[in-house]
Amino acid sequence: MKEIYYIYNNEAIASCVFLSVLDSLKTLDIARSCLILPFLLDDRTVNYLLDNQNNELTLEQMKKNKPLLFTSFNKRYLSLLPVTINSLMILRKSNQIGIGKEIHIVNLLPIYNSTMGERLNKIIDVIPTFLSVISIYSTNQLYKSLNIQL
Repeated sequence: MKEIYYIYNNEAIASCVFLSVLDSLKTLDIARSCLILPFLLDDRTVNYLLDNQNNELTLEQMKKNKPLLFTSFNKRYLSLLPVTINSLMILRKSNQIGIGKEIHIVNLLPIYNSTMGERLNKIIDVIPTFLSVISIYSTNQLYKSLNIQL
C-alpha cells in the first residue's frame, strides 16, 4: 500500500501543485509549504473543496463537517514530507523557485496544461478555495489546529 501511495503522490504532480500555488501566492514560507500536499493530494479533501467552492469555508467548518479528512492528517503530513522536500529541491535545481527565508518563483516555465490529467485539473481548480481557507491562519495556528506532531 505504501508503494502505491508514493506512485500516486509523486514529485511530478507535487511540483505542478507547488508551482500553481506559488503562481497565486508569489511567496510561501517553508513550514507552510509542508502543509500543502497533505491537503491537495488527498482526493477526499479536493472533492470536498470542489463541492464547496461557492461557500465561504473555514478550517473549523471543514473539521466539523468532514472530521474524517483530518483524522489521518498527521500521517499524511509525515508520509508526504519527503515528496515535499524532493519536489521543492527539483524546482530549485531547475531554477524555477528560490528558497531562502521563503519560497518564491524565480522563473515560472509553462509546465502545466489541461492535458496533464483530470486529477491535476481538479487540484488546480480548488487551489483558490484552499488558499482562502488557510489564508486567515498563521502557520503556527495551522500546525496546532491540524495536530501536527513532528
